[in-house]
Formats: sequence, structure tokens, C-alpha cells
Amino acid sequence: MSELRSSSQTITPTTTGGDPTGSMLRTERSKAERERSPEKSRTRRTRLNSNALIIVISLAAIAAVLWEPQGFPSALRFTFGEAFESGFTNITDSSPWLYEPLAGFLEGLFRVLLDFLNSFSPAVLAAGVVFALAYYRGVKLAGLAVILVAWVVLSGLWEYTVETIAFMLVAGGAAFILGIVVGLIGSIGPKTNAVVRIALDAMQAFPAFAYLVPVVVLFGLGNAAALVVTVIWALPPLARMVSVGLRNVSPDTVESAVSLGVSRRRLLFDVKLPMAAPSISAGTNQLIMYSISMATMAAMIGAAGLGAPIWSGLSRLALGDALQGGIALVLFAVILDRATSRSRGRKWERAHGDDVPRGIWPKLAQFARPPFGRAHAYLALFLLVVIASQTIRSSWQYFPDPPWGAPLSLREPVEAGVIWITTEWGPFLDGVSTGIQLYGLNFLGDIYSGIPWALVVATAAVIGILTLGKLQGLLLGLGVLLIGSLGMWGPAVETMAVVTVALGLVILVGFPLGVLMALNDRAAAVLRPILDVMQTLPIYLLIIPAVMLLGVGEVGAVLATFIAAIPPMIRFTNTALREVDGEAIEAAQISGATSGQILRQIRVPMGLPTIVVGLNQALLLALAMAVVSAMIGAPGLGADILTAVNRALLGLGIEAGLAMFLLAVTLDRLFSGCAQVVASAQHSTTNNQ
Repeated sequence: MSELRSSSQTITPTTTGGDPTGSMLRTERSKAERERSPEKSRTRRTRLNSNALIIVISLAAIAAVLWEPQGFPSALRFTFGEAFESGFTNITDSSPWLYEPLAGFLEGLFRVLLDFLNSFSPAVLAAGVVFALAYYRGVKLAGLAVILVAWVVLSGLWEYTVETIAFMLVAGGAAFILGIVVGLIGSIGPKTNAVVRIALDAMQAFPAFAYLVPVVVLFGLGNAAALVVTVIWALPPLARMVSVGLRNVSPDTVESAVSLGVSRRRLLFDVKLPMAAPSISAGTNQLIMYSISMATMAAMIGAAGLGAPIWSGLSRLALGDALQGGIALVLFAVILDRATSRSRGRKWERAHGDDVPRGIWPKLAQFARPPFGRAHAYLALFLLVVIASQTIRSSWQYFPDPPWGAPLSLREPVEAGVIWITTEWGPFLDGVSTGIQLYGLNFLGDIYSGIPWALVVATAAVIGILTLGKLQGLLLGLGVLLIGSLGMWGPAVETMAVVTVALGLVILVGFPLGVLMALNDRAAAVLRPILDVMQTLPIYLLIIPAVMLLGVGEVGAVLATFIAAIPPMIRFTNTALREVDGEAIEAAQISGATSGQILRQIRVPMGLPTIVVGLNQALLLALAMAVVSAMIGAPGLGADILTAVNRALLGLGIEAGLAMFLLAVTLDRLFSGCAQVVASAQHSTTNNQ
């Protein structure tokens, strides 16, 4: 018996645990069960979420039918605008010492700088800018500056251009200083960074035109208000990049500097800021572009510069005058962009050797040393211009008021073009306008206005919960509810109708053009510079072709919004289709798939997440265009903001601006959540294959 027991004890481990094949099978089965369990839980969560979606939407629909389905209930309306205007007025009336010195300082600084620039001979000022660009940024950019000078002189826009330079120097300098300070605060630690980031996000998401209303109420019309609003609008990109650059400095480098006994001041100025220079340079470039964008928008409230003739032409529908100033503004913006681009600076440094001194004074010291070359030729030419301007006093120096007048005018050609379009294409364009109005704007407007408000709130919340999480979904639903509580439900519906029709046209036209760019290099070479010009132009200039084609009205506003929103759709579609995995395309070609099948079954499905991002960018541009398109008849939130700016109605401007902000944030987050779902689904499909 003992032998039997011992033998059984010997056999048992061999038969149960010693079989390697059985052990491997059990291991594989357990691994498969573990891999299937997350999928089962995901399927269960999806089923529960779907059921929750159906239940919530059904309850919302029932509640909406029982409680004012065709409009937002007045019981949920609160007069935020009146309360804000009352509090704002009390503060401004009781504390003028807070803002009047600032207004006086900015206005005085602008006038002093403008007088300083006007003290130079126009020829000397232009030559100095051109030769400086030629030395630091290359002959091509200097040639573009020559074209700009010729254009503004022949168009009679020299004084406006000098005003723009002075305005940019004051606003850009103030925004640069404040942006550095805010960026330094954000780089202190995670908590301060979170606070600064939330503030910067809110500043950038709030509609640019809505900033004009409180600033006008506070500072009145003029350059002081324009300078303040420009500083506020241009500050966030630099502050964000400064914070990012300082927080990304290598901890080892900082630790080494601290171990050497470097003080905090030297650690900041000698270590952190130099290492964050690329980020600061990129932020400075964005600051300048934001400044020039807002500086021209601020012409609505009396800002000096090239924005004045543009807005004057648009308000009078003198499209030629507006286009003439717009071309000068675009050339000015392109020169500033390329002059402040860090890649251009690196190109200059490579051209002048690796031992290029840092800072302006060392560069000037190196410039004064032989051997003499191209830089000294530029200096000699500049001195020649200075001497000629002082010794040869003649009419060629009077750029602001040349004796030959302003021979360059686009008013007559543009008006002739409008007449030709109306005569030759009038019936066709009338048919297009009628179709967009009846089957687009009127149809969607009736549908949107008939959807119960509670159903919209619940749908936004549930989609946000399913795609972004519970907290974000609830916040999105609350944001939609606040739009109605601000009294802006009707204007928001009208804005959504215009934006939806414009986005539909963007998809119908932009997607095929993006496909064409991806499949045809010649088409890409033709379309790419056109897209560059469209995205460089200020958005308010895009109403000019819309008015020329479809006239003033709601349909013309749709066309202007379409023109502003289509470039990102084309670009992102082209990028998405070009960056599809080449191995998948090669495998499909080997299996005998046609080019059309590869496009429909491989390129488009795999590039869909990027295409959705492009559509999201188009949506944000369409919303940004709402105020501008209101100038030619677009209804909705943009019209309310424009009315508030023109009449200085602070309460209306704040409510409409907040509603536009909430609408943009809600749509952006919902698009982002849907894009994440599409990307994850595409990733799962790729892994299964």
C-alpha cells in the first residue's frame, strides 16, 4: 500500500502538471480569455451607452414637447448682459485712474513714434527697410518690399502704411513684454501653468470682434482702444510658447547650472531663456501675425493704418478701394511673417558662417570689419539715397502726396468686372442663389428651429459623454444650455444654418479638390499657391468676391464663409490621402485593385481621421467668418456682435460673444471626440486585418 501510494504520488504530478502540451494549451486558452474579456467589457459598455443614449434622448424629446418645444423657455433666461454692463459701468465710472493713464500713454507713444517715422524722408525710410531686409533676410524678400513700396506709393497709401508700422511697433512691443511675463508665470509650476493655460484658451476662443465692445465702452473710439484690444488678442500665442519653451528646458542642464552656484536671475537669463529661444521665436512670429490681423480689424473702432481704407471701402461697397488696401496689407503681412521666421534667421546664419555673433551690437561690430562685401554695398547704396534725398530736393521724395497723384486705382476695373459678371452670368448666378436660399438656408433653418431645445442639449451631452467622457459631456450640454439662457438660441440657430450650408459646399467642392491634389502632382502645384494666397488674405477681404458674384444678402454671406473655410479641407484631404501606408496600397495593387477601388477602400478610410480634422478646422473658420459675413447680410450671432460694436451695446456684445464662444467650443470638442472615435475604429480595423 505504501508503494502504491508512493507510486500514485509520483504519477499524479506527471499526469496533471508535467504534460508540456496540456500546459501550453491551458496557457493559450487563458491568454485568449484574457484578450477577449476587454472586448466583451467594451461591447457591454457600448451596449449600455447606446441604451443610455436612447433613453436620455427619448426623455429629452418628451420634456421638450411638454415644455415650449419651438423656442427656448423664458423661465431659463437670465439677463447676464445687463448685469455685466451695470457692473462694468460702475467700475469704469468709479475708477478712471485704472485705465485713463494707460490710454493716454499708449496714444502718446503711438503719436511720438509716428512723428519720429515721419521725420525721415520717405525715400530714406523705404531704402533703410529694403536694404536691412536684403542683408538679414535675402534679396527676394527685399524685392517684395520694393513691390510693396511701389504699390503703396502709386496707390496713395503711404501714410496708412507708416501708421501701420508705428501701430505694430507699439502694440507688438507691449504684447511682447506682457507675453514674456505671462509665459514666465506659467512656467513656474503645474498649478500656475494650468491657470495660465485656461486663461489663454479662453482669450483665444473668445471671438475677436467681441473684444471690441468692452474696449470701446472703456476707452472710446480711437487708437488707444485699438492698441489695447490688439495687445489682448496678440498676447496668448507668445505667452503659450514662452511657457512651453521654459518648461521643456532640460532638467539636467538646470541642475548643472544650480550646482555651479548660478543665481536665479542668471539661471533665467543665461540658461533657460537662451535654450527656449526657438519656442520664443515661433511665438513672436505668431504674435506679429495676430497683431496685424487685429490691428486691421480694429479699424472699425478708429485704428489708424491700412485697415482704415479697407473698412471704408467695404462699408461703402467700394470693392476696388478695399481690394487695393487689402493687397498692400497682404504684402505687408507676408514681409513681416518671413522677416520674423526663425527658419529665415537660420538660413542667414548658415550663409554667414557658424561663428555668427549673437546680438545686434556684435553683428554691427563684425559688419565694420573687413573684408568688405555685399553688406557694405548695401550700406553704400543706403548712404547714396540719404545724400540724394538731402541734396536733390524734388517731387520724387513726396510719397504721401506725390505730384503725379495716385495713378493706380482698382475701382474702375473691379466695377467693370462686377458689371460683366452680372451681365454674362446673371441668370446662372440667380439660379444658384435661389437654390442655396430655398434648399439650403430656408430648409435647414426650418429644421433647426423646429428641433426641441431640450433634445439638442441632451444630444450634445450624450455624444460628449460617449466620445469624451462624463465630465466633458456634461460640460458640453451645460454650454449648449447657456447659449439659450443668454437669450441667443434664435441667433445661434441662424448662425448654424449659414455655417452648415457653407460646410456642405466645402465638402462637395473641397474634398474632390483635395483628392485631385493627392493624385495629381501638377494639380497640386497649381492649387498650392492659390491656397497660400487664400489663407494669407485677411478674412474680411473674402467678402469681395462673394459680393461680386452673388451680391449682398444671406446667400452672399454663405459664399464668403465657404471661401474662407475651404482651404483647410483641401489641404488636410491632400495630406491624408498622400500619407496612407504605402505597403497597403502596394498590396492592393498586387491583388489587382483599380485606382478607384484603392481610393475608396484604402486611401479614404485610412485617411478619414485627418480629413475629419480638416473639416473641424473649416468649421472654426466658418464661425470666425460669422461677424464679417454679417456686414453683407448674414443673420445670427455675428449680426448681433456687429450691432453691438457699431452702437457700443456692451450687454448685447457680451451675450453674443459668449454665445459664439460656447458654440465654437462645443462644436470643436464634439468634432474632436468624433475624430478620436473614427481614429480608434480605424486603428482597430487595421489591427484586425
